[in-house]
Amino acid sequence: MKFQILISTVNRRFLKRDFSLNIPHLIINQQSRDEADGSPAENLFDYDERGLSKSRNHALDHAEGKICLISDDDLTYKEDIESIILHSFEQHPDADIITFQIETPDGQLRKKYKTKAYWHNKRTVMKVSSVEITFRKSAIDQSNLHFDENFGLGAAFPTGEENIFLADALDKKLKILSLPIPIVSHPLESSGKNFDSRQLIQAKGALFERIFGLKSYIVSFLFACRKYKMSKFSLFAFYGLMLRGAKTYRRMQH
Repeated sequence: MKFQILISTVNRRFLKRDFSLNIPHLIINQQSRDEADGSPAENLFDYDERGLSKSRNHALDHAEGKICLISDDDLTYKEDIESIILHSFEQHPDADIITFQIETPDGQLRKKYKTKAYWHNKRTVMKVSSVEITFRKSAIDQSNLHFDENFGLGAAFPTGEENIFLADALDKKLKILSLPIPIVSHPLESSGKNFDSRQLIQAKGALFERIFGLKSYIVSFLFACRKYKMSKFSLFAFYGLMLRGAKTYRRMQH
């Protein structure tokens, strides 16, 4: 099976790293024409636009690997990442998508993971980060699965594009397996955890509306109960922002 890493970057930032990637990969680069660097690079595709989900969708369209890993431009990879991922798909032929784990640069797990393999559902995919996701390209193509371009950095709702991608996959009857195996390293900080941001809280409400529909009122309230203490807002102000985000998303759809 051919393996390929699908890297999203901006202003050719990935190419400016002191880093050599000797694994099959492609790079989707977003930059304005004013910033454009026309010098050629192998497997590089330039687009004059912004939006992480747009970048991911271009990567899906250009991908040639039978097994692919979604990636960003600031990761480091396990030396045997290709064999780990390909062997995992060989061992689990029923899996259309497999999620793995992320480490921090000092070798610690980046978040709390389950210690045993399990099959994902709509609740568990809410905890997945995009760079944990690998997939069989044939399954993605056959189900016509893409990232929702209303979500993700640079979009109206700057979070949750990977969770929607996986929830949509479940709706299309794809099988998603989680394996307790780290494959990449990434620093701890995350754009999805700043709960002092009104925009992020509203985006979470829109995300839950997109995935859970009417159940999002309950899901959002439970989320607010867990997270509002990480913000400057009261519980009901936090929840109100989430409901505002859900309302904005519904209005966009109509």
